[in-house]
Amino acid sequence: MDTPEAPELSIHELDALFDQSPIAMILTDRELRTLRVNAAFRDLLGLPDEALIGRRPSQVDAAMDTDFIERTLAKQVITEGAPVFNMHLEQNVNGERRVFAWTAYRVTDNHRVLGAVGFLTDITAPIQVVMAIQQANARLNLLQRAGSEIGTTLDIHHTAEELAALAVPELADWVTVDLLDPILRGEDPLSACPGTMRFRRVAIRDATAGATISFAVGDLITVPPTGQPIAKFSQGESLLARNPAEIRQAGLPPEDVRALLDRGVHTLMLVPLIARGVTLGVAGLARAEHPEPYDEADVRLVSDMAERAAVHIDNARLYTREHDAAVILQRSLLPRAIAPVPGLEVAYRYQPAVRAAEIGGDWFDVIPLDHGQVALVVGDVTGHGISAAAIMGQLRTTTAALARLGTPPQEIMRQLSRLVAAHGDEAGATCLYALYDPATRRCRLASAGHPPPVLRDPDGAARLIDLPPGLLLGAGPARYPAIDCHLAPCTVLAMYTDGLVERPGEDIGAGMTRLASALASGPAPSLDDLCDSVLASLAPRRRDDVALLLARTCPM
Repeated sequence: MDTPEAPELSIHELDALFDQSPIAMILTDRELRTLRVNAAFRDLLGLPDEALIGRRPSQVDAAMDTDFIERTLAKQVITEGAPVFNMHLEQNVNGERRVFAWTAYRVTDNHRVLGAVGFLTDITAPIQVVMAIQQANARLNLLQRAGSEIGTTLDIHHTAEELAALAVPELADWVTVDLLDPILRGEDPLSACPGTMRFRRVAIRDATAGATISFAVGDLITVPPTGQPIAKFSQGESLLARNPAEIRQAGLPPEDVRALLDRGVHTLMLVPLIARGVTLGVAGLARAEHPEPYDEADVRLVSDMAERAAVHIDNARLYTREHDAAVILQRSLLPRAIAPVPGLEVAYRYQPAVRAAEIGGDWFDVIPLDHGQVALVVGDVTGHGISAAAIMGQLRTTTAALARLGTPPQEIMRQLSRLVAAHGDEAGATCLYALYDPATRRCRLASAGHPPPVLRDPDGAARLIDLPPGLLLGAGPARYPAIDCHLAPCTVLAMYTDGLVERPGEDIGAGMTRLASALASGPAPSLDDLCDSVLASLAPRRRDDVALLLARTCPM
């Protein structure tokens, strides 16, 4: 069966196909002069025929990179015969960005180059959807990172620096974090803004190395009560300046505005740091190199990040305040000075833990008694914070009172155990009590769950005293057996709390062995020097409280 011949298309039909195509089409000669465009092309670019026909791409005001288009057509399409497929072109008209997919290929007739044909498709909408998805994913990623990268320490300055580091360069080219000055002085933040607000700059981050801007960490920024930021911050609102004109009208100090504009900043946002309903400070984010202005979505994202940072900053503030209060209370309850004791040289050290959560109830005392005797006491209340320090104060006062009444060490421990038990099942304490008589050199020792003391003999050898540990104070009725030992002249008795010898994941016995070695090493120095060398060797970082009491017997 013969195959029917395909009918030929007339010029009229080809014209209709070209003109009625919904895809924007353009036909040029080999010199890249426009021969013909269809209605879709004219509508897409918004240009009439007379602005296009007979002109090369570089001669058309199409608000896009026509020089690039012409170079690509001349070299790649016409000369090399390599087509262009879906190359993205951008057009900006009155601030509106449009994206086109451009396809072009060479047109030939029996190997003779006639020109080129091109197609444009507006893909702005799908590109915007893709960009919106990418932006949403990036913002979600930033929020996830904020959860793990902000607040890694209980340090106000470090937390502010973490917020600034997270924002640059993803969100900003330049970031500052300013906190209310009262917070950094340990005072309560202002719950309202009745007057002038004073901020202290605590963190700065700039994406451009070597960029000059007249701001520095430690600067004091004063914002008057009539300023626009005050009104917004007092209501928990952010300030958004989308362009330089709005930056000038934002109510910032004139010198700050000049510095920002000199840096090239074209868009700015100021977001308050609010925790528990109280404004703690403000984060300022600005863009200079980044071309896009900030919008409300950016403000919402930064507000979420700022909220997380503010909670950590407030936690650090409260943590630091509790630390300072616990240290002040504990130091006030410890002996301020040790009265001289005939026949005994005494040195002591107390060091609070570096972290507030570890401030506990470590204590010591030297109590002169009748007939030249002296009581040496070291104890440690379980738990941490102000409550532990308060129990410690009660134990020290009670111990001194009982010792001055001549109460034997065993009975003192029983009385202290009842006192601790009265604070509830969660309370507990350890205690080591030594009653020394310089006249007889007899030392009577009793322990309630406390690490044993160390003796350094006159020849420099050091050893742990084998002392029954007894039951923890507050753990219930118990007996606290006491032992007697004789202390020769120039013998050093070392009493301490477990913070000196404990290390995470290690048996406490290893720490006590290190203590004996530290006491035994070298010739006998002064007791003060010996205290310092022991602390430097065993407790350089002080994860827990440390109390150390050294007593050296003197010839009578």
